[in-house]
Order: sequence, then C-alpha cells, then structure tokens
Amino acid sequence: MEARSHGDSRRRLRSNPPVFSSPGYRFMKDIFELEPNTRIQQTSYILSYPHLLSYFSKDLFDAADVVRGAHMVYGWMPTVLNLYPGGGVGLDEAADLLTHARKTGMLSDRDLLTLKRIINNSLVGVSKLLHFAAPNHFAIWDSNIYEFVFQEKAHGYRVDNIDKYHQYLRTLTDLQADCRFSLFHQSVNARLGYEVSKFRALELVMFLNAPKRQAAAVR
Repeated sequence: MEARSHGDSRRRLRSNPPVFSSPGYRFMKDIFELEPNTRIQQTSYILSYPHLLSYFSKDLFDAADVVRGAHMVYGWMPTVLNLYPGGGVGLDEAADLLTHARKTGMLSDRDLLTLKRIINNSLVGVSKLLHFAAPNHFAIWDSNIYEFVFQEKAHGYRVDNIDKYHQYLRTLTDLQADCRFSLFHQSVNARLGYEVSKFRALELVMFLNAPKRQAAAVR
C-alpha cells in the first residue's frame, strides 16, 4: 500500500521537465509513470543483487577480483565469459581501472576500451562490472536498456557503441533532476526490500519495461 501511495503522489506532481542532454530521452516512455505498475518479483536476479554488490565493497581491487567479479556478473548473462589479457594489457591493469572507477567515478573512453578488450570484448559485461565497483557512477547497460532508451533494434554494433553508453548515463543523470525522482527512488527501494543507487533504480525499471521483455510477457 505504501508503494502505491507513492505512485499516486507522483501522478499529482507536475513541473517543467529538465533539459535532457540525451537524444534518447525524447523517445522514451515516461519512467515515472511506468514505475507504479512495474512488477518487481523476488527472482534470483533481484535476490542476488545485494550479495554481488557486497563483494565489491572494498577500496582496492586486484587481478583476482577482476576474474571473480567478471564471472559473478556473467552469471546473469546467457553468454560464456572469456577473458583476454594480453597485448600489453593484463588483469592487473584491469584491476587498477576498477579501483580508479570506484575512487573517482570516471573512466576515459580509452579506459573503457581497455576493459572491453579484456572482459569478453563486451561493453555490456564491462558496464555490469563497473556498476558493481562504482554503483553511484556507472549503470548496467545491455540490449534491453538500449531498446528502452533509444526505441530501435539493439544490434550488437549499436550496444557496443561507447557514445551511446555515455548518452544513456547522461539520461540517467538528467532524470534525477525531475521533481518526481525522490519518491520514485523511495518506492523502488521499498519494493525491492533493500536500498539501491539512483542509477540502479532507474536502470531496473527500464530493464523490466524493455520492449523485448514486455513482448515476451504477453506471449
């Protein structure tokens, strides 16, 4: 009942929308209107999240953390993980980049490409690893999120585009400026039964309302 009252309050809140920097937002459904009717079930995906997050609650990462962490996040994915250290880039460097991301909340495009080459050559895998290392600064990114934000087919070359990932992160930052966001975040936390970062709350509702997932639900 409490979550439902939050939703009712949000529907009454209206203000001038913020200026969104991501072109993807122009085509997105209103996430604040979607949240009250989004089903958050206690699946293994939901139940495992805080336990995975707790593993990364350290200030310094080493090569073993990269290997273990990558295998943990790939447990959520229908893809076999391959690690590709080599060519002057190794697991120790990947660990340094994770540590830097946790401490500063920032990585350059070159850093992202370095991690991508090591972690299955996949920006999706990298985004998940970075999210657990720095959940307040990086968000999970995959084909479901891509199609929700950009409303177009999530071909591999599109999902692997770092510029699109940056647009998505800017969209998430912009959405936090909406006057409805605070109640939205509280409602997601209450329904999950544990607290998540602002990025995770937004990403989760996008994921659960992604076009492919909605189409599968009505089959």
